[in-house]
Amino acid sequence: MFSSRLARIDDLLVARVVIGDRDWITPSLVLMTAGTLLIVLLNRQRLFRTVPTVALRGIGWVLICVCLMNPLWSSSRPRQGANVFAVVVDDSRSQNVLVDTQTRRAERLQQLLETGERVESDGWLQRLDDQFELRRYRVNDFLQQTSLYTNDSFDGASSRLSSGLHQLMQRYRGQPLAGVLLLSDGNATDASIPMADLPVNVPVYPVVLAEDVPVDLRVQSVSSSLSAFDDAPVALQIQMQSNATEGHTIRTSVFDEEGVPQHSETRAAEETSPLRISVRPKKGGTVFYRVRTELRDATGQPVQEATTINNERLIAVDRGSEPRRILYIAGRPNWDFKFLRRAVESDPQTELVGLIRIARKEAKFEFRARGQRSNSLFRGFDEAEQEVAEEYDEPVLIRLGTKDDQELSGGVPQDPTELFAYDALILDDVEADFFTADQLQLFRDFVTRRGGGFLMLGGQESFRRGEYDPTPVGELLPVDLQREALPAGGPVRLDLTREGWLQPWVRLRNDEDSENTRLQEMPAFETLNPAVRVRPGAQVMASVSDQRGNQWPALVVQRFGRGRSAALCIGDLWRWRMHEGRLRSVSGTSVRLKRDSPGVTEDRGDYARAARQMIRWLVSETPRRLEVTSAVAPDEGVHCYRLSAVVRDRKFTEREDAEVRFVVTRPDGTTMEQVARPSDDEVGRYNAIVTAAESGAWKCEAVASLPSVDDAESETLSAEHGWASQPDQLEMMAVTTNRSWLKSLADHTGGRIISADELDEFVDSLPASTAPVMELRSWPVWHQWTVFLLAVACFAGEWTLRRRQGYP
Repeated sequence: MFSSRLARIDDLLVARVVIGDRDWITPSLVLMTAGTLLIVLLNRQRLFRTVPTVALRGIGWVLICVCLMNPLWSSSRPRQGANVFAVVVDDSRSQNVLVDTQTRRAERLQQLLETGERVESDGWLQRLDDQFELRRYRVNDFLQQTSLYTNDSFDGASSRLSSGLHQLMQRYRGQPLAGVLLLSDGNATDASIPMADLPVNVPVYPVVLAEDVPVDLRVQSVSSSLSAFDDAPVALQIQMQSNATEGHTIRTSVFDEEGVPQHSETRAAEETSPLRISVRPKKGGTVFYRVRTELRDATGQPVQEATTINNERLIAVDRGSEPRRILYIAGRPNWDFKFLRRAVESDPQTELVGLIRIARKEAKFEFRARGQRSNSLFRGFDEAEQEVAEEYDEPVLIRLGTKDDQELSGGVPQDPTELFAYDALILDDVEADFFTADQLQLFRDFVTRRGGGFLMLGGQESFRRGEYDPTPVGELLPVDLQREALPAGGPVRLDLTREGWLQPWVRLRNDEDSENTRLQEMPAFETLNPAVRVRPGAQVMASVSDQRGNQWPALVVQRFGRGRSAALCIGDLWRWRMHEGRLRSVSGTSVRLKRDSPGVTEDRGDYARAARQMIRWLVSETPRRLEVTSAVAPDEGVHCYRLSAVVRDRKFTEREDAEVRFVVTRPDGTTMEQVARPSDDEVGRYNAIVTAAESGAWKCEAVASLPSVDDAESETLSAEHGWASQPDQLEMMAVTTNRSWLKSLADHTGGRIISADELDEFVDSLPASTAPVMELRSWPVWHQWTVFLLAVACFAGEWTLRRRQGYP
């Protein structure tokens, strides 16, 4: 009864007056004018003394004349049952957060829905069903229609509000959809989908529940980066957010895959800067770390939060499944190779392959008289071995660290397919004439085309003394070899430049004082390949000072083509390692590693750590033949990830004729296989979509089969990759109602935000609002008793006033 009267009042407020009998307009106006003039003429002598009586008589007469035209009240309203009105309820797990100390948002929302479904009390949902064609929906991972809102589970893994609304609008395109009532906290997991595609003529009315601000701590974001720093090559940056009051603290712990603690730290809850943690993985490939946070009060006790699901995050760090291989070419046996090989042999991410010249080739006139062609270094071996031994006009080379007997059997690589199999190239104390012109150009192509790393170590026959200036290798060096420099004689001391202090792979200590102390304890060096200036764009990471105080570049780096190049101008860096051995300043730093090959120890001395860091930097951005990445693909569906693989041949040219498949391992250990399709945007890239709804560590192995081309054999490449799927953490990222997103949604569609207390009043006002299908309603004004009552009141009032004044 109350709702019908309220609707009637709304009709009167929005109604307009129209003339029913237009033929009576002129007669009515004539009678209205004549009657008004007659009233004025009859009362002209006492007009100013009887203004109220004259006015009342005139108003009454005008009302009677207007009724002759049959005026009608006319209003439009939605036709009952002809328009569709949708109610969408967010049925995701984010509704299960505590909005006060004891109540969850889902409980309040369920109570509101149960009140609306009550038939005996004329609930708001039932009243909507009386006026509109009501459609009930739930939205979590998908949009699904339901019959009644009773015993909702609120267990959806995500809140895909944007895609759900887009799907709803698409479903009712061309149909009379009058509006959408959205009951949600506004924390959409697909908020990146733009609202611009939503129609502006279908208003969305978000309903906001009354709630307190719950206490909550969440891991807002986590990022990882690989560093060449030897102590902790993986840097984790954790951004946390808390609304706790002053005095609370946050306990953060990091665990590896086996659950072994790697780091633990406590900080104040009001601290807003990111937490930076460095860890040192014990293996290559994809490693996983779990970050756990806990909010504690001033006494150190855990605090009850809105939810604890968002206090944890799983991080995947991809370090590459195969070790990086570095080719080291030296002109003579030296201490540098020995110490460098010893430093990196314990690193599972790098392999050092050596090609060392132990004897130069001799001119023909020097050995023809000797009566034999093979080098005397091989004298005493059996005949078969002497047949394949180097002759006098060939240099004698030894191979160290090769994977088989065929690797580098022909000496220095002369073909791109052989050289490009390595990730970095190091030249040490070997002159340019040792290589052919094609090999020197191949070294340059190794950096520019393949994207490899190049390092030249200082020695007696390196840089300018090795006559590299007019060669392609001289072009890729970061130092200028055209001008000769003459430093003062005597030892030189090493120091870091400003750029070197900023690079973790150049430093060996975490703080400045310790690093300065380390630099002061380093020995002086005797051999220097001086460079007057560096190339434009190159950076000097370290310099040396001679006895006159002149500064000379010691370590210079630059980007060159797709790769990077570096120059270490000190020729006797091995003195550093010898100095450590003599002084025994780092006692007990050789630590046995838990590796498959027993007996391998890790040298933790400063020289070894610096060598490992330099090698890691050299190969850190070198592309692989098969590279696998993963990324969230919300446009492909719920919990979808896009796996991408870039396939290259032996010359590092992208291949578009490969067959690629992904063998995916779920967190529970089961596997599935996905066939990748070539990308439409990039040559050599293959994509596959994987649904990762299960929370945990996901791993995959990419297998690429390359057919034979140009007499090359067909081959199969494989690479491993991993990622962390965390739908629960993403769903519980925010616990408070996202009013800004809801307001933007309402403003774009022409709706407005409604509080739960206003819901009944809003539903009662909908019959007086606009809708796609409207009906016109009209009724005569003169049929209204109020009009006649007003006319009678005017005449009665005029008669009463006139008689009181003594007029007839």
